Amino acid sequence: MNNMIDLVPYLPREAVMPKKRRRRRFSSIAAFIESVVTLCIGIGFFLFLAAFFSAI
Repeated sequence: MNNMIDLVPYLPREAVMPKKRRRRRFSSIAAFIESVVTLCIGIGFFLFLAAFFSAI
């Protein structure tokens, strides 16, 4: 047991600095764009299904 390797790094610990918050505006705009894109994909999928089944 005397030859065990200590795996804890011996680097000095850095002080935890608070991260800068991103703008809430960017987050809300990104969420809005994501919702619009998802809605467009869903509508396109249902239009594809409607066209496919109407052609049969």
